[in-house]
Amino acid sequence: MFETGLLPDWKAEPEAKYRGLLEAAPDAMVVVNQYGEIVLLNLQAEKQFGYRRDELLYQKVTNIIPKGFAERLIADGTRTAAEALDQQIGTGIELTGLRKDGGEFPIEIMLSPLENSEGILVTAAIRDISLRKAAEEHLAHMESRYRGLLEAAPDAMVVVNRYGEIVLLNLQAEKQFGYRRDELLGQQVKNIIPNGFAERLIADGTRTAAEALGQQIGTGIELTGLRKDGGEFPIEIMLSPLESAEGTLVTAAIRDISLRKDMETQNAQLHAKLRHAEKIEAIGTLAGGVAHELNNLLQPIIMMTELVLTELPADGQQAKQLLRVVDAGGKAAEIVQRILAFGRVDEACYDALDAGCVVREAIAFIRTILPSSVTLHISDIEDIGNGGTIRGNKTQLTQILMNMASNARDAIAANVGTVWISLSRLEAGDKRPAVRIGAVHPGPYVVLTVRDTGAGMDEATMARIFEPFFTTKDVGKGTGLGLSITHGIITSHGGAMQVDSAPGRGTKFSIYLPIEETQPVLALAS
Repeated sequence: MFETGLLPDWKAEPEAKYRGLLEAAPDAMVVVNQYGEIVLLNLQAEKQFGYRRDELLYQKVTNIIPKGFAERLIADGTRTAAEALDQQIGTGIELTGLRKDGGEFPIEIMLSPLENSEGILVTAAIRDISLRKAAEEHLAHMESRYRGLLEAAPDAMVVVNRYGEIVLLNLQAEKQFGYRRDELLGQQVKNIIPNGFAERLIADGTRTAAEALGQQIGTGIELTGLRKDGGEFPIEIMLSPLESAEGTLVTAAIRDISLRKDMETQNAQLHAKLRHAEKIEAIGTLAGGVAHELNNLLQPIIMMTELVLTELPADGQQAKQLLRVVDAGGKAAEIVQRILAFGRVDEACYDALDAGCVVREAIAFIRTILPSSVTLHISDIEDIGNGGTIRGNKTQLTQILMNMASNARDAIAANVGTVWISLSRLEAGDKRPAVRIGAVHPGPYVVLTVRDTGAGMDEATMARIFEPFFTTKDVGKGTGLGLSITHGIITSHGGAMQVDSAPGRGTKFSIYLPIEETQPVLALAS
């Protein structure tokens, strides 16, 4: 061993220049010269290897790292130390350290060059990786012990430690989340289950992970999974504890419940439609009964009033008053007929009809209810020829076109505006409407469209327009049954409806009726 007083001047240079840097490092640090001698070390190196500093200075590095280290640095006759070092810079080298008491332990070394007047010195940062190696061995043991069980599971399986790190997973987990196994091992479980999962397992300062887990065992927790590509999907997790040398681990069986959630949504929609249909049927039955009773009362009143009128002077005051009674009775009778039609939607007989002929005939009636100040614009109907064969009831289909045209007329301010009516065909492969009211049919469809330049509707109004007796018209100007009847007729025809509207932008109703690829048996006059 060298004595301090005999050291050359250059050997004192590193001590003064680099002491502060070495002592600030969290790992053991040694500086080795080209002869393989330790010329500097820090306090962590003393502690790690069990030597005093003066016992290691200018001793061979092979005294503490007996195998592999020197061979990587010292020239072997075919390469220089610098050349050997260049191959190691920036890499973590796993070797074995030797303590003063003879005990061996695993270490990881990071090398870096240190220029000096006498040549290149080598700085080695040495980390004790005993704990990491023990954990790796433990995980390897767990891997061999539980791999068969995990892979046999039909669901994705991940095992999480108390730090929220994934320590085991199976092939289903790789497939479900879109990662390779090595991309998930050691990573936080929050990478794949970002919300809710870790909070149920990790200590939060008021309870331990075991206590948190105890509240969840045996329960199915519904959360959201996050795939590598960023896609989210609904999952259900079942948790169970797994005792290990490093404490309680958590095994999570993760099931993709996307299909179940889709079915739940579809069932909810179906139940809502059934409840709506039952409500409509009940209202229709009640309304039909009431309408029959009203009709039985109205007809004699109108008939008797008309009979009295024949016996009175036409220009007398009594005749004028009775004419008002007859007029009011006629309007009441019209309302009664609409209510009766509402209750008879499903009673009609269907025939094979040519859609173009039905629309052209309905337009003849529509012209009679629109004032001259409302422009009626017809498109596509003449050009399309036979619009397609549909199975339906001519009277009902004419009625819904009349209802929509009447609504369009009433929505136009001061009766000055335009109503468009068009007929087109939507093939089976064409894009479907985003929002539907009614059945879903694969197509093709005949599409009847009625659009106006009226006031339009807000979302709250649109949500209620098909409810029986709901109306936006003034009292006495509507029954609120027109669109309910329209809805019932379209549904009974297996069709669907798209409604587009916004305040100040008018309204467009598009009716989709499924086409039958057969020739119509009923010819209609154009």
